[in-house]
Amino acid sequence: MRYNRNKIMNLKYLVVGAFIFCHCLNSIGQNKVDLPDGVAQQAQKRIDTGIHLGTIIGIIDKNGTRYYSFGQMSLNDNSKPDENSLFEIASITKPYTTSLLADLELSGAMKIDAPVQEYLPIFNEVKSKRVIALLDLINHTSGLPRNPDNTTTDDSNRYRDYTVEMLSQYLSGYKIRSKKRYLYSNLAYVVLEHALELKMNETYEELLQNRVLDELGMMDTYFTVPDKERHRLVTPYRDGKHVTPIDMGKFPAGGGIIASAKDMLRFLEAQLGLYSTKLDSALKITHKQRFSDEKQTLGLAWKILKREESGKTILFHKGGSNGFSSFAGFDVENQIGVVVLTSGAHYFSDLGFKILDDTYPLYDPEE
Repeated sequence: MRYNRNKIMNLKYLVVGAFIFCHCLNSIGQNKVDLPDGVAQQAQKRIDTGIHLGTIIGIIDKNGTRYYSFGQMSLNDNSKPDENSLFEIASITKPYTTSLLADLELSGAMKIDAPVQEYLPIFNEVKSKRVIALLDLINHTSGLPRNPDNTTTDDSNRYRDYTVEMLSQYLSGYKIRSKKRYLYSNLAYVVLEHALELKMNETYEELLQNRVLDELGMMDTYFTVPDKERHRLVTPYRDGKHVTPIDMGKFPAGGGIIASAKDMLRFLEAQLGLYSTKLDSALKITHKQRFSDEKQTLGLAWKILKREESGKTILFHKGGSNGFSSFAGFDVENQIGVVVLTSGAHYFSDLGFKILDDTYPLYDPEE
């Protein structure tokens, strides 16, 4: 048998190159910063005490991404959740929605400062002494309540059977009594979504998919998880037992996204400008301060935390459904983003804040 010398040499270079590449990967892994003192211990303690069942922490910075897993996928599956496991992210959906709106504003399709009734005629029947803009819906200063009182249930799935007709009935004659102040409102995002769909003549899901998710290369973010991917779903958990998964029905803009930590870090990577997309300008718009009072400062859905202890500025949002809690936060100046996804309730955001700012205190649920 005859051998081609060039092929042998090429093979040799490939082998050597592979060895060097693996060695470099090993070195990078060893140089990556580990979790701050106490974070891993507290994450595990909350698993051991039954507060959480499964947790995945993801970090993105200039060095790349890394993940830390705790607990299990369900009470019947003791495998650990990982970066590809799917969690309900609940209200962290809201910054996804505002990214879409910022993009629509830059394209001239909608104006965030415009009165709501410009896009939603039924809002003319809402009684108010002040003009309510889309911005007020976004940042919870509209005066609308947290949820309407004409839903069929009062749990995380209260919007499962909610209809446009029910929304119109509620808004018709509703009186906004408060002055402009922060009052958290999921209903505001139901109104916002309906206005968005009427103006654009497309569903919210289609708009978000085409203008945000596809543009950012986020292929693992869902409103309805396909059958072939359902094995990756973490089971919702609360108080020692499994609970019902979220169902936002026709109005998912305020809390209906299901996503992996990997895809969420992709979203934060774009917020940090670590890769360039057509949404760069729109995302920066969502970071700009739009409201502030004695308790919070807001961009577009993102909360802005200015830490006196460290001088750091952190943009973040939390999410909570019946069986999940979630945190997404980032520091533009220091180029770091963090995602914390848990099946379970309470005591989760401090883990994310601690990674972003080591001066942030960790809570001990047993103290």
